[in-house]
Amino acid sequence: MKLTDFEQQVLLKYKNDEDFIKFLKENPGLSLELPTVDLRKEEKVEENNYVVESVTTEYLEEISHIQQLSKEQIDELLESLDEEESVHTLVEGNLREVASIAFDYLVSGIDYLDLIQEGNIGVIKALDSYRPSNGDILSYIKLWIRKEMLFFVDEKVQTEKYMYKGYFLKRQEELIEHEIVAELEGEDSEDPMEELSQEEKSEIIGEKIASLEDINISSLPKKMSHTEEDILKRFFGLIGEKRESLFEIENSLDLKRGEGEKLFETAITKLSLGGGRSLKI
Repeated sequence: MKLTDFEQQVLLKYKNDEDFIKFLKENPGLSLELPTVDLRKEEKVEENNYVVESVTTEYLEEISHIQQLSKEQIDELLESLDEEESVHTLVEGNLREVASIAFDYLVSGIDYLDLIQEGNIGVIKALDSYRPSNGDILSYIKLWIRKEMLFFVDEKVQTEKYMYKGYFLKRQEELIEHEIVAELEGEDSEDPMEELSQEEKSEIIGEKIASLEDINISSLPKKMSHTEEDILKRFFGLIGEKRESLFEIENSLDLKRGEGEKLFETAITKLSLGGGRSLKI
């Protein structure tokens, strides 16, 4: 199943955990077809964004030293999921997977560490609901990670859409009231759109309200480019069997000498940016 189809179905039909568990039960071993290149536009970094200093990089540095679990270790741990220590070990063993998937949902207005938190919740829910009939445990966990991150971003988008809609509706009412008062008092309107008719003003605001309906997660700009994401994943060992130095990354990605370091520094800055609005209307 294509990732976009999975996300659309989950948002439309499976927001409830029980419904999602049933969906996974009906589709054992479900695998997702990920896009080779993310076509979403990149966000322009704003200077007034809140910076999370070095906390994010410290976290990635910390989890990069965690040993990956072997298949044998995972199978053994699955037999004792009723023990807190086994659950903790499995959650810890998936921290890098969570950190890697989080880049897929790192869009405008979203904090990376918030995604990490949601992804870890997804791992716990996956372990709590997993049954051997669900297929490969790691694939099952990944689906839950994506579900939790997807809902987190969608909830923020829906909240902002609601706030914008409320603002535009209030603005529309104010325009009408201002027009009526101006007519009764025989004063000229001082509204910035004074040269427009009342009908034209309402139409402009109506168009803004209508445009909100077309906004969804896929239309939000990514915080960084595909290459920048790739560099961070390689540097912190989120993909591949080992971490890569910037020199190795430049060779792997066929970058010019020094270009990898420059892109790395830019990516780290973007990764540490949090807060702000997801929607730019």
